[in-house]
Order: sequence, then C-alpha cells, then structure tokens
Amino acid sequence: MTFDNISPITSLNPYQNKWTIKGKVTDKRLIRSYSRPAKNGHVFSYDIVDTEGCEVRVTCFDHIAQLHSDRVEVGAHYVISKGSIKEENTRYNKLNNHLEIILSDASILKRCTHDDDPSQTRSPFTPISEVVQLTSNTLVDIIGVVFYVGDIIAIHMKDDSKTKKRIVKINDLSGSTIDINMWGSTSEQRGHGLKNMFTPDAVLVLVLAICNARVGYFNGKIINMTSVTTLHINPAFLEV
Repeated sequence: MTFDNISPITSLNPYQNKWTIKGKVTDKRLIRSYSRPAKNGHVFSYDIVDTEGCEVRVTCFDHIAQLHSDRVEVGAHYVISKGSIKEENTRYNKLNNHLEIILSDASILKRCTHDDDPSQTRSPFTPISEVVQLTSNTLVDIIGVVFYVGDIIAIHMKDDSKTKKRIVKINDLSGSTIDINMWGSTSEQRGHGLKNMFTPDAVLVLVLAICNARVGYFNGKIINMTSVTTLHINPAFLEV
C-alpha cells in the first residue's frame, strides 16, 4: 500500500474529509474503560509528531481502541488516514494543537519507516526544581533517575472508596527530587514491573519519563499519574 499527498499536521481542520498524515508516536496512554448512561466501552489515545514538529492526539474507542493499543508503539512511525477531526479538550491535553483525530472503522493505520526523527522536536521536560513553582492540577512532563520504588499502599479515599498507591522517587540534573504517585491498576501493573527492574546498588541507572502527569500537593509538591499520563522506562529521548 502506498500513500500520496501526505499532509502536514498543521493543515488539518474539522472540515476536512480526506487527509493523510505521517509521523512518529511520541506518547501513548494505557487503554481504559469508560461508563456512560447508554454505553460502556474502552478508549485509547496516542500522540504523533510529524517532520515539521507539529503534534496531534489520536483517539480510538471500543474495538478500535483494543486493536490500536496492541499495534501502536512509542518511537515507531505510522501513516494515518481517514478519521474525523474535532476540537480537543485542552484540560487533558497540553500539546500545541487544538485539534484531535478520532479514528473509525474506515480509518487506516500503517506502520512505516522514516529516516527523520521528529520526536526530537517534542516539548522539553520541566526540571523538577521548577515544579515547585507550578500550581496544583497543572499538567507537566518530567524525567529523572529512579532512586526509590515503594511497595503498594492501600488508600481510603474521602468518599469511603478504596484504591492502591505506589510511590516512586526520582531526581534530575537540577539536583532536585520529587515523589511520583502511581494509582490503582497502574501501581500494580507498571509499578510491579518498575519494582522488579530497580535495584538501589545497580551499576546501570533506571531513567523514568512521565508525560502529562498532574502536579499535586502533599507536604510539598508531588506528581500524580492519571488516566492521561504516560510512563516511559529508559526511553529513547535525548534527555536520557
């Protein structure tokens, strides 16, 4: 299959019916379930950047979400075609793009090769030393070296519900440290894998990049992972 007339992401608009973009996946979120009055299902999203450095979020629902969550890999290049374009909710998305692509059964996703590396144009990570200046609920990308991975803790919420939390501590080149709170299933699945990889006296360091995490406060500024947060272990970013 060949694709002609590749469009730059900057040219996309909600009134387009025919378009094809090509780029590299920089982040992806875990597939998650949702519940609405008339329907239950799944949602999955990922971010892609083209050679001009423009990013856009791609979102899939239900069986398409399950299909793409298995196929899409961070760092791989894809051609994407046929889907609807709508205004994004900037509360949950800090990309420099006010649009979002919604894929359907008619959409095409094809992995391809590319000599360029558009991921180098991604937004810079915020130094941990600057997180203290951010207000709570701000979305932020940070990266650092892991020096502590805690065990799972049972947490009783204010509404009497229960959840689980795991604390991970990282530091970066600014000389600052911060606590990362992993919640729910993420604390079990990703947290367990991180715990197995981490050894305090290891010769090789363990680098963690957290994208779209939310700033919080508990005896000082902390970072909370949410449903829109992506976690990368020893990623292929220049900062590593």
